[in-house]
Order: sequence, then C-alpha cells, then structure tokens
Amino acid sequence: MTQPALSRLEAGGVVPTIPLLERISAALDADLIVQLGPHAP
Repeated sequence: MTQPALSRLEAGGVVPTIPLLERISAALDADLIVQLGPHAP
C-alpha cells in the first residue's frame, strides 16, 4: 500500500474493502473481526 493511499484511508477519504482490511490486519499481526448488531433504539 502506498503512503498516499494510506493517508486517504486515514483521513476518511475512501471506504476500505474487506480485502484491504484483511491486508492491514495481517500487516499488524491482528485478527480482523467484523460484527453486525441491531440498531440502537
């Protein structure tokens, strides 16, 4: 991932895809956990 692409991601300029989040989590040696829940009332 290039530095400009990472900067756009950090700034909220792009919506990350699941594959991108998987790559980032692998680079950080972390687990990617995607969780869905009900809307708050």
